[in-house]
Amino acid sequence: MFILENPYVSKLMLETMEKNRFEVLDNSVARKFDYNLNLVKGSCDKIYSNSENSIDWVLKNFPNSDITRLINICKNKYEFRKALKDVFPKFFFDEITDLENADISNFPEEFIIKPSVGFLSMGVHKVSSHSQWNNVVEQLKSEVREFASNFPEAVLSSSSFIVEEILKGDEFAVDAYYDKDGKPVILNIFQHPFVSEDDVSDRAYITSKEIIEANHDEFQKVLENIGKALNMRNFPIHIELIKGKEIVPVEINPMRFAGWCTTDAAYFAYGINIYEYFENNLKPDWSKIEGGKIYYFAMAETPQNIDKSKIVFDYDALEKSFSKILDFRKINYLEKPLFAVIFGEAQDMNEINRILQLDMKDFISTRLCEQEPSQVLF
Repeated sequence: MFILENPYVSKLMLETMEKNRFEVLDNSVARKFDYNLNLVKGSCDKIYSNSENSIDWVLKNFPNSDITRLINICKNKYEFRKALKDVFPKFFFDEITDLENADISNFPEEFIIKPSVGFLSMGVHKVSSHSQWNNVVEQLKSEVREFASNFPEAVLSSSSFIVEEILKGDEFAVDAYYDKDGKPVILNIFQHPFVSEDDVSDRAYITSKEIIEANHDEFQKVLENIGKALNMRNFPIHIELIKGKEIVPVEINPMRFAGWCTTDAAYFAYGINIYEYFENNLKPDWSKIEGGKIYYFAMAETPQNIDKSKIVFDYDALEKSFSKILDFRKINYLEKPLFAVIFGEAQDMNEINRILQLDMKDFISTRLCEQEPSQVLF
């Protein structure tokens, strides 16, 4: 069964649901689309959702199910680390439930702090030295107030934070599912490039035949070890990994692949419809995909502390910043934290670096009172 939820459902996903007559949970989000969907009441045998906003519904309706057990482990980053302690015994982590009075004396000089239950890079901070701690606490307290007004507790919580050692290496993200026998099937591998060491944004992810071939077998082994430790079956995940001296997971996002339907990158790059692959238990033949090309998805984020009701975003100018667009999705920035999601094929890594350094403020102008927000959107 598929669950459609806010904040964004792609046209590709909707068309796939309609064409294949896949079972879709009958909820208010699914009913608002003008597609002939196969709406059902729902079961917990095998679930995929485009958004973690569906987690509350699953937990409420299937409280004693195996899928609920896995969601609770994966969504709480502290519980996740505890569950995998035997698989990654050298990894340092700890939990903070009181920011004001936390004792960080036994923490590494450098560490990462983030909400134990989180989403994207919200609330994630790198602490480069203990002397920065008080400033980070003040920033987190400000962000906590924003969390409470924008996200359900099951998606982004401010009651607990996890502290982790900083992993050195390249960051990757993998869309995969565990089949009925617990074997992981990798559907795409993304590398996560950054502008600098202090960059924790989710601006862009890249994929290519070369990235997949260089990492597939090692990541497959890591996923097998995690799957055995957590007893995963019939379960889709989006897992972030750091590959350095060892390969260590950063986190697992349960019951979904890459968020905001950016998992569709596999379709635009390789013709892999991940919804069909998951539902029909299909496995990609990576030997048949074309090499020598860099594919990406990029997210045009809305700057913080901006009155979105008073701006106009120049989508035409943004489009011209990319050499070969495969799909350009305008997002209703009045309601959501993005202007657009772009899928493309890059000429080289120089173009990726330019994308990473784009300043969204360059595409914003002040809206006159009589103007309407431009071509909105989804």
